[in-house]
Amino acid sequence: MLRTLLIIIAGTIAFLFQLDAGAQEVAKLARAVRPPLIDGLLDDATWRGASVFSDFKTMLPEAGLSPSEKTEVYLAYDAENIYVGFRCFDSEPAKIKAAASEKDNPASDDWIAFCLDTFDDHLGAHFFLVNPRGVQSDGTLDGEGSPDFTFNSRWSSAAKLTDEGYSAELSIPVRSLPFQWKKNVRMGFKVARLISRKSEEVDFPAILPDRGSHLSQFQKIELSGIARGRTARETVDVNRKYLAKLKAGSQHDTATLDGRCRAWGDAAVIDYLLFPRHDMKAANETFHFRREPRNRSVASIFEGLEYAEGKRIENFEQFLTRTRTAAFIVIHRDRAIYEKYFNGHRRDSIVTSFSVAKSIASTLVGIAIDEGLIADARDPITKYLPELKARDERFSRITIRDLLSMSSGIRYEEDPPHRDDEITYYHPDLRKAALEETKIIEGPGAHFLYNNYNPLLIGMILERATGKSVAQYLEEKIWKPLGMQYTGSWSIDSEARGFEKMESGVNARAIDFAKLGRLFLNNGRWGARQIVSSRWVEEATQPGEAVEGYYPQWGFFRDGYYKYFWWGRKRAGGRSDFFGMGNRGQYIYISPQKDLIIVRNGIEYGTSSMRWPRLFSEFADRIQ
Repeated sequence: MLRTLLIIIAGTIAFLFQLDAGAQEVAKLARAVRPPLIDGLLDDATWRGASVFSDFKTMLPEAGLSPSEKTEVYLAYDAENIYVGFRCFDSEPAKIKAAASEKDNPASDDWIAFCLDTFDDHLGAHFFLVNPRGVQSDGTLDGEGSPDFTFNSRWSSAAKLTDEGYSAELSIPVRSLPFQWKKNVRMGFKVARLISRKSEEVDFPAILPDRGSHLSQFQKIELSGIARGRTARETVDVNRKYLAKLKAGSQHDTATLDGRCRAWGDAAVIDYLLFPRHDMKAANETFHFRREPRNRSVASIFEGLEYAEGKRIENFEQFLTRTRTAAFIVIHRDRAIYEKYFNGHRRDSIVTSFSVAKSIASTLVGIAIDEGLIADARDPITKYLPELKARDERFSRITIRDLLSMSSGIRYEEDPPHRDDEITYYHPDLRKAALEETKIIEGPGAHFLYNNYNPLLIGMILERATGKSVAQYLEEKIWKPLGMQYTGSWSIDSEARGFEKMESGVNARAIDFAKLGRLFLNNGRWGARQIVSSRWVEEATQPGEAVEGYYPQWGFFRDGYYKYFWWGRKRAGGRSDFFGMGNRGQYIYISPQKDLIIVRNGIEYGTSSMRWPRLFSEFADRIQ
């Protein structure tokens, strides 16, 4: 997937609650007397007087190490352009990969990229990337560092393969960039280089997971006396992204895993349009939250909160737009006090859940236990999936609770050679993948490891226990009883197999997702009906004891925890806050003590993935 190609934060790195990195020294770049000739050679006088940066550190496969190869970056500017030069040394230049010829598709090539946060607000950046033969890619990064290739700009580049590796030059017109113009303009930058054959990404400055959000670690620079740029800030064109994936799909066999990976790339919020689906019909009797708008009050609480160290929300709705939010809903004391939509979305726009689907799947397990279709969460999974035991006796030690707690002991490695992330997202036969690709690496219950095979196995258990598809069971037990206003769907792996994408695939309107939050806020009760037992809600969402060394050393787990496909943040004085969270910034956040539900759906995270729950928690602290 494309996230291994660019300025990426691995999923686990995103799960941080600590504050962003501290203030950095501001570098004043050398001013070019005359523009360099962009031919890839770096032999102009401009480069001899340029500012030089060379202290790179690895980002992948492990952060903070010395690179295997040396890289030098040269920066200069004048009133009209920013000039970037690269020397990418390589001890085995014959092994440099440079086969791509199509713009915005670096494929498996080596590349070097210049990334620029033009507003220095840590909420987004532009990147300009070339392979060793000068083929361009450009786009934007969200606050999490995730790339989007739909932005295009005119800029010049050239690159040359050399006996020492390769060199490259860029000229980026200032007028093509969006920024707030003034006499002295502060921006942030980083440079990333991929050495493809080693799966090694190196960055300057070093981007370290324990120092906060990705963009907050960019090197600060100051430019003076430059031309005015564009004042507009780009938003993602979701339809364009879909059309691009559709076009790529016509060139590959998307009935296969490899074809889907090549054509569709990294996961995106429009992927529900690519996969077939099972529908959940809207309820005959719709539930409506009582509307009591307090838009200004809600905005005033959020304004002043820090979304990064030293970066406070000044205008809440601009912040939501800038962070590529699609929908934002606040329900307090059973009243909808804020409900707004952004970046081309409306109330009836479909939004996808990504991993919030896991929280829904967990709830279905609780209902199946209440109905006696599953005996207990402590049941061994081989009671329902005996073929796993036939393959490896150790599967019989794994319980349903181990799957729900992400502590099954099953291997999960995102990158090659295992490609578990691609397999669990794109495989056209997810049942087969769950039964045949799973490998045990340790005993269950020892360590937390976020693992998308676990929900796939949960889905198969639900199918066999209920005798229904997971979507059918969801429609019957939750969708219609909760009075969902709109038809929803659950994406499936393929028409031929018809198995729900258990790790990510529920698609609905944001206001209907809020009803799941209401169900859990009311301890599983909906009006006069107990949809799922209060005992299950407590067990699924509230903190418990964890053995020493169970959680990884993420800042989140200092006051956070993970239960049955729900994340949680401890709150003193009673029940703790908890939330479902999905890729690209999908959240259902519940604060029982504050009688509060917050739903945020996004095109991208827009800021650090765990920064959103921190903001929600701080909002809960202040609301009256």
